[in-house]
Amino acid sequence: MRGDRVRGAAGAFAIGALAAHLVATVLQNTPDSYNQDLRKFTGGWPLPGWRFFAPNPGVQNVHLLVREAMAGSAEPTPWRDVTPEVEHGWRQVLWNPGSRGPKALFDAMQQLSVMSANQADFAWVTQSSPYQLVFAASRAAAADDSEALQFLLMNVFPSAPPEQRMKPILTSEWIALGSPADAEEAAR
Repeated sequence: MRGDRVRGAAGAFAIGALAAHLVATVLQNTPDSYNQDLRKFTGGWPLPGWRFFAPNPGVQNVHLLVREAMAGSAEPTPWRDVTPEVEHGWRQVLWNPGSRGPKALFDAMQQLSVMSANQADFAWVTQSSPYQLVFAASRAAAADDSEALQFLLMNVFPSAPPEQRMKPILTSEWIALGSPADAEEAAR
């Protein structure tokens, strides 16, 4: 009998704590004009800070395009989109371990977009981690016999009129590539 009361009290406490956490999370994620700092009420319990789409919803997609200089060819290859495709389905809401690589690349491309919009010095941009990550993704997509490659970040605005749908963000210089054997040797 006493065990039933303890289990009932523990269950009620757990349900109450979960309900309080959910309410605090909702309040913590309201627009900033209505948002209060709830940290003083939670006793150090962390509340997630999700902003999803507000206050600046995403209205564009960032695409990574690559073109290559091939051995023995005077003209570069046409630009091709090598942006990783991300699977969208109901199961990805629950379990999506394959999203981390594309998300890291997307975040790097977003950082380069911000640098470009803020008129960052190109020499500084090329030394940044986001630039190096985007170059590595571009290199992985390049053909083995490529001598050099160039990548382009392009904003695509799906809801814009056709003539305003695409806007280039950043174009790399031509980057000389060694053969895969050269890259392996350099890594040693």
